[in-house]
Amino acid sequence: MDMFEKATKAAKNMGDSVINSAKSIGTTLYSSTKEQSELASLNIQKSVIDKRLAESYQEIGKRYVAYVDACEGDTAFAVEDILEKMRPDLEKAAEIRTQIAEKEQQIRQDKEDRLKKKAQEEFETEKKKLDKALDLEILTPEEYEIKLSSAQKKLDHYDILRKIQMQLEMGIITRTEYEEKVKSILQ
Repeated sequence: MDMFEKATKAAKNMGDSVINSAKSIGTTLYSSTKEQSELASLNIQKSVIDKRLAESYQEIGKRYVAYVDACEGDTAFAVEDILEKMRPDLEKAAEIRTQIAEKEQQIRQDKEDRLKKKAQEEFETEKKKLDKALDLEILTPEEYEIKLSSAQKKLDHYDILRKIQMQLEMGIITRTEYEEKVKSILQ
């Protein structure tokens, strides 16, 4: 294979990689937007029900004040009619809170899955580069093994490294502490 054919093949591989990445990003954005939209819809439904419930609670409060004001003991403080009217909203509110919690969990899990997939793709990309460098004798087999081992450790310890990254982002550890922890894991 001459140099032109190698360059053509490399360009085609790069183009295919870009196309696949664009498709993946599009799918990810669609899924993420859909989930966020569903969560927003649930939160709107919850707000509407909460408003209706607040009005009912206000009515109970008014009746209670009237009861206490009259407080002659012969009139019972009755709110059963309001409670009966509230019951479907209370049940729906509980159902929506459960759906919101499930949707938020699903969104967190989907995000984590995307991050793990990205870590796997980064490893595979790094391995391809290393394989190519080894084939072209740019790296010795020993250098290849060292670099591949380092990339594999990043993937194997993804969860731990992710938690350390989150600690840094939350300001729990300093950049120096972050670098020390990552270095100790990858060695």
